[in-house]
Amino acid sequence: MKKLLSAAIANCLLIGSAYANQQLSTEDAIGMAGLMICDVFYSDIDTKESAQQAAIIKKLVTEQYKTGIEHMMMTQQTSDELDLYIAQFKASDEPKKVQLCQDAINYTQDSTVASLGMR
Repeated sequence: MKKLLSAAIANCLLIGSAYANQQLSTEDAIGMAGLMICDVFYSDIDTKESAQQAAIIKKLVTEQYKTGIEHMMMTQQTSDELDLYIAQFKASDEPKKVQLCQDAINYTQDSTVASLGMR
């Protein structure tokens, strides 16, 4: 799962990209990973509320990709913290997963596009 998220979050092999020299902050990496994990989480729940949450997540992911976040570089520390986040999410019960998803949504909605990766 981390390989898929890492590829989606920070495609570090793109040389010549305008974003290649920018570091993806740990918070932004976890925020994006949280959105992607929660997209899967909510797609497995068949309720009106989960469908609404999934729609919000899809919109946020689309907006974040417009910033070039997928081309930013990820440090080893960020990668390690991303591993920890994913493990914590997997080990959580459903109410905790819902809270983690809400946290990811709130973080991403509150982050400004101009400052992504530059905090």
